[in-house]
Amino acid sequence: MSRRKRVKVENRDLDEKLKQEDSESDQSERSKMASLSPTLFVGRRDSFSTKTLDIKEPKKEEKPKMFEEVKSDDIEEVNYKEMLNSLEGAAFQSRLPFDKMSSLEAECFSDLQGPSSHAFVQIRNRILKLWFEDPKKQLTQEVCVQKMEPPYNGDPALIMRTHAFLERHGFINYGIYERITPIPSPPKGKQRPKVIIIGAGVSGLAAARQLQSFGCEVVILEGRDRVGGRVVTYRKGPYVADLGAMVVTGLGGNPVTTLSVQMNMELHKIKQKCPLYEATGNQVPKHKDEMVEREFNRLLDATSYLSHQVDFNYYNDTPVSLGQALEWVIKLQQKNVKHKQIQHLKAVITLQEKLKANINKMTDVQELLKSMKAEKESLLVERDKGTSGEAGILQEFNLRRLNREMNLLCNEYESLVAQNNTIEDKLTQLETNPPSSVYLSVRDRQILDWHFANLEFANATPLGNLSLKHWDQDDDFEFTGNHLTGNSVINICMVGRYFKKK
Repeated sequence: MSRRKRVKVENRDLDEKLKQEDSESDQSERSKMASLSPTLFVGRRDSFSTKTLDIKEPKKEEKPKMFEEVKSDDIEEVNYKEMLNSLEGAAFQSRLPFDKMSSLEAECFSDLQGPSSHAFVQIRNRILKLWFEDPKKQLTQEVCVQKMEPPYNGDPALIMRTHAFLERHGFINYGIYERITPIPSPPKGKQRPKVIIIGAGVSGLAAARQLQSFGCEVVILEGRDRVGGRVVTYRKGPYVADLGAMVVTGLGGNPVTTLSVQMNMELHKIKQKCPLYEATGNQVPKHKDEMVEREFNRLLDATSYLSHQVDFNYYNDTPVSLGQALEWVIKLQQKNVKHKQIQHLKAVITLQEKLKANINKMTDVQELLKSMKAEKESLLVERDKGTSGEAGILQEFNLRRLNREMNLLCNEYESLVAQNNTIEDKLTQLETNPPSSVYLSVRDRQILDWHFANLEFANATPLGNLSLKHWDQDDDFEFTGNHLTGNSVINICMVGRYFKKK
């Protein structure tokens, strides 16, 4: 499946642990889980940010080992169930820092400084843990005061204030749970606040339930004849198909984790293996699938570089879309392929010209050797006749001169032969390993288009409608862990029906 980049974190121990478990469970369906550290979510995704954070290691309290070796195929379920039983896990699941206030908390509790702020963080973590222990029942202030551990139970007012903050901002008492206290009534002489929500999708339904629990009078306006928005199940005879929100993309920091407990969802991990099939019905070869997927991710990296490093986000005063950027990068790659072909042909022609020049030199040397050989033979014939005096000395000098020059020419000829062999070897290598004539074959482009279509599906719109600069702005909120599916879609739709009955 296509790569999904992880959110940037201040302390990524827990995130790395979950990713490692995902990989190990896909390979061998076995995993050893050790104690985890908190994960604090901040910043842009890794590939789009060059900033580094100077984070001090939190002072950790002694805590028991949370995980033992698990001999179960359902690693995901055991992992998060155990994680939520810890203070760190409760803070992580609520997307809050474990050892300090969030910016929202610092703003709402500006009067708390030093030890008081530390006490608030400890109380907040323990209230979150109490909520995750039993999310099917409302967590009241009275229960929090009763169950708060010493020494943090010495300030009931701070406990109640912290509870009110967490409830007001939807960190506790959300989803479908049994309400113990009545819905608050408006002050005497005042009416309930009235709120109109546009759209009965999951967000609208969840907001309506939450506002209703705060004592508001809520009206939902929906244009369709059903609730659920993009969450819809199609039924025809014995066939059932989910047309939206079929996948829970990780349980780490995901409120669906709480909903799954509240509604007894059966979630099943989706295997990472995703075989592709061609129109002929044959499976795409593994090496071909991996090669195109790598190129798909390289294209996304290239568009990221254009946007965040080169700041190429506008063309003719018009925002550049992700689809445009991808096609431009592909065209640049195609141009680069043609450039490599030209360079390859130039290299072949250069070697051929060099080979031709060497062959001409060899021919000249051969002709010169033949003339010298004939001259030497005539001198030997004259010497055999018994020439004496100065003529004999001159003949001997010419013979030695010819021998020396012929030896030099023979050495030169051998050097030219060696050069020819080297050039011919290089030519053979170039001819047997020519560069690709196309950047992507028709088959490769079909596989790449599947990845593009998958990306469009994930973003619910064509790539031409996605902003190059902002299309991935929600990656900061990506959930960790395996992707899951099951009967969750039908159960989530029950949120709407449940609210409707109330």
